[in-house]
Amino acid sequence: MSEETYIPFRDLVNELEQLCSAQKTGVFFIATKANRSAQLMMEDGKIVFIYFFNKRGRDGLKLMTQIKAGRFRFQEGPINAKPMDLPPTPEIIDFLRSAASGTEAEGIADTVEAPSLKKTDEPTASSAGAGLTPDQKDKLEDLLAVYIGPMAAIICEDHLDTAPDLNTAIEALASEVPSADQAASFRNEAQKKLG
Repeated sequence: MSEETYIPFRDLVNELEQLCSAQKTGVFFIATKANRSAQLMMEDGKIVFIYFFNKRGRDGLKLMTQIKAGRFRFQEGPINAKPMDLPPTPEIIDFLRSAASGTEAEGIADTVEAPSLKKTDEPTASSAGAGLTPDQKDKLEDLLAVYIGPMAAIICEDHLDTAPDLNTAIEALASEVPSADQAASFRNEAQKKLG
């Protein structure tokens, strides 16, 4: 994957704002340079669901302020998510824009403590997925797509290039599945198919 595929966080926020302004319905996926994924679901331009680094809602929103750069995809179409207790969409955009510009973000997520991501958004040297065969990578990507949709391709590209073995790869991918139950199901299926 080339460095040029990542864009600054402020540009990701601009893309999100444009989709909201156009009153789109669908899922906005972000994959960061630190191999983390975010999902923001929109209904008629309103952000109704946020997930990032195993956190949802305001917790996930607060953590998104640590994104420096990433890649995105928008999958237009009906969404299947229960609306969350989130601030109005313009406040979410303003909050993310403040984070992207490095100014102090106030208000909407102040009550949430932001834990460290344990990784930085800096590229790291990897073993280039030396422990995985192309067939294993393909099967993991196909299985992950069942749980998170088309974002699986980006997530797998990021994680599988750094995974030294199958178990590490399965755990890394499972951490990207928003639901704990679905993550457990993904782990079990992956172990059955590949273990």
